[in-house]
This record gives sequence, C-alpha cells and structure tokens, in this order.
Amino acid sequence: MGALEEVRDLAAAVTDRRSLRLWDVQVAGQPGRAVVRVYVDKEGGVDLDTMAEVSEEISRGLDLRDPIPGKYALEVSSPGLERTLSVPEHFKACTGRRVVVKTKEKLVPEGHRLEGVIVHATDSSTSVDVDGEIVQIPYASIKKARTVFVWS
Repeated sequence: MGALEEVRDLAAAVTDRRSLRLWDVQVAGQPGRAVVRVYVDKEGGVDLDTMAEVSEEISRGLDLRDPIPGKYALEVSSPGLERTLSVPEHFKACTGRRVVVKTKEKLVPEGHRLEGVIVHATDSSTSVDVDGEIVQIPYASIKKARTVFVWS
C-alpha cells in the first residue's frame, strides 16, 4: 500500500468515527518536503475546532504509521464553497448545486465548458441542466469540474 492509500485509510477512519465526510486526500511534493492535504466536510459545514481535532488525530496516526518518508506538513481543511469535483461521490453529494465542467472533447456546440446544475449522478456519469437542456457527461470526459457559489 502506498503513502496516499495509507493516509486515505487513516483519514477515512478518523472522519467515519466523527460522522464527517472525507472529501479528498492529496500528497504532494518530494520526499522530505511533502504536503499532506486532507479535506473534510459535513452537512452544514465543519467548524475550526472540529478541523483542529481531526488534524491532531490524523497527525498522531501518521506518527505511528509513518507512511510519509522524511518531513511533511499536514493541512486539514474544508473543501470550501467552490470545491473541486473529481470522483462520482463528489458529484452525487453536489446534486442540485451549480457547477462548471470543462470537458476533454466538445459535448455541446458552445465548446468544452459547461455551466449548469447537477440533476443526477451515477457511478459512470453525471447529468447537468445547462439552460434547460440536460447534458450527460461521462466522468472519463471530464477534464476539470468544480461547484460555483451563487450569492443570493
């Protein structure tokens, strides 16, 4: 098991115990100067005290398991209001929310960029309402996707 998988397993165990959603885990940088980013979420948002507690618990677990060689920095935060969508669970969790999707190939005459509301998500694709037209987008065709915060 690689470092990313070990960190993901540890973070999943911590977030499950606290009834939080593990949004994403990233390990970046070179050995000895890595950055471990863990994004957690829950309905209604995550407060700073909860993130500090999660950070402390993950840090202790990483110290015990030692999956990252050398020094590293651990960052625990919320995925934010405008969050990156990269796996089917993200799209499912954001059904009903406004998104911007950039695709690898043109799926609409206007080009590679679609903006609309996620109306449905499965394990293989998502459906987005773009100005009244439902566009089905296979995940394999998505280059980049994120939610869009709408000021009311």
